[in-house]
Amino acid sequence: MNYSKKLIALAALLFAGGVAHAETPTVTLQAGQHLQIGIPRGVGDPVVYNSTGGSFTTTTGVPRAYIGGAANIVGAGPQVDITSIDVFMAATAAGTYTNVRARIQFWDTYTAAGTPIFSAPAGAVITADTGPINTVINTVTTLTINLPSPVRLNSLTNKGFAVNFQSDTGAGLADDPNLTTPLSINGAQAVGTSAVNAGNGFYRNASGGTNFNFVPGDLRTFTGITDTRTSLVLRGNSSVPVMLQSFDVN
Repeated sequence: MNYSKKLIALAALLFAGGVAHAETPTVTLQAGQHLQIGIPRGVGDPVVYNSTGGSFTTTTGVPRAYIGGAANIVGAGPQVDITSIDVFMAATAAGTYTNVRARIQFWDTYTAAGTPIFSAPAGAVITADTGPINTVINTVTTLTINLPSPVRLNSLTNKGFAVNFQSDTGAGLADDPNLTTPLSINGAQAVGTSAVNAGNGFYRNASGGTNFNFVPGDLRTFTGITDTRTSLVLRGNSSVPVMLQSFDVN
């Protein structure tokens, strides 16, 4: 194998392994409004995953309409029922909307070198509407989404997730480049651990995907920062026993 072919092979190997591309964060974002969506259920369910840290920022890289991560959840297991989610919406420009829709997809399997990285979707895409809302540049809106029925994850480790925001200014809902999920930096994770790149990395749809999944080359970090994570909070029952099945024997 000649030298150029060796370089090509090495590049292919690194890409397949999901080597992170370093990017630059924007400014530190300020906390904005906090909205409750849906009827609370599972009142008292503990936080089983909280990837927030010292501060929020966003990436300067685009596209960034779909941001993903992977969670290692705290609990006895072996399964977990998610009843409530906090998603965080960063506004990179001021906006006046008739509605914003948050969309979240969970996945039961995360494989860093997989193409794509997520498999086995856990339920359908979750959607939640804010109704009329104004956003302020460089602020983060917290959306607490109370689920009408729990989302079952079949284990506690390597659970994938992806978040997207669509906005409506009167012409219908569409992906909005000014609304994205913020990244948590500069502080220890509150509950659980990020399964992405040893706790330092996130995924954005750099390859142009819009199906809540990613390829290894979508992995990103920030230059000079070692604890970047996709922001998400999960509440639920993480001590769910495996259900015994009954069989009719004739």
